[in-house]
Amino acid sequence: MARRRRQLEPKGKDEDVRMVAGLITAAVVSIVVGAAMFIAPPVDVGIEEGALAPDFVASAYDGSNWEEMRLSQLYDDRLVLVTFLDTDCPHCWDEAEELSEIYDAVGDNVLFITIAVELSITGHESSRAEVEAFRDKSQFGDNENNGDGCYSGRKNCAERPGAPHSWMYVDDLSNSIANEWKLPGTPFNMVLDNDGTVLWNQQQPENHPPGEDIRNAVLRLLQEGE
Repeated sequence: MARRRRQLEPKGKDEDVRMVAGLITAAVVSIVVGAAMFIAPPVDVGIEEGALAPDFVASAYDGSNWEEMRLSQLYDDRLVLVTFLDTDCPHCWDEAEELSEIYDAVGDNVLFITIAVELSITGHESSRAEVEAFRDKSQFGDNENNGDGCYSGRKNCAERPGAPHSWMYVDDLSNSIANEWKLPGTPFNMVLDNDGTVLWNQQQPENHPPGEDIRNAVLRLLQEGE
């Protein structure tokens, strides 16, 4: 009796099956990822506590040069203290001493960033030279109330209270960052965590212990992060 030949399966069938399975798997993964992106709420960007602080690119002065920086690229394992000030603002003149004292106490654990703006007030015309002098506490202007110097042009920047500041000062004399951050006035302080989320906003006292100022806020947040 003649033996029947074994019917051979077409070559490549296993490969075709694996290809179809791979395409189906890829399609399912795409659907799941797409659905997750659709369901997940968008990141809340803003200056309210719990929001992600708006990122920005600007020129910053480190004591020797002005160089471009991006806020989000500065984040490390420290808290971030962001301060807006105007070198001609009398309240900022006094706040500079407070910042010096806070830096002396916690400077190793907190990244200080000061953003210099120019308020739309008579006598508040600033320049990078004035910002440098305010930061470094160096000679700029005089005490003749002639529009030169800091403190609405009435004082020599070298007489600013507090020590010279050793952290970066950002140039926002165009107020572009201030507008995006909805700056209510100066001085204005915010504390961010190490990924840029707002932990403390000076304008939201209802969320803080009664009477808490920036110094106590920084100390409390550092302790909570331990």
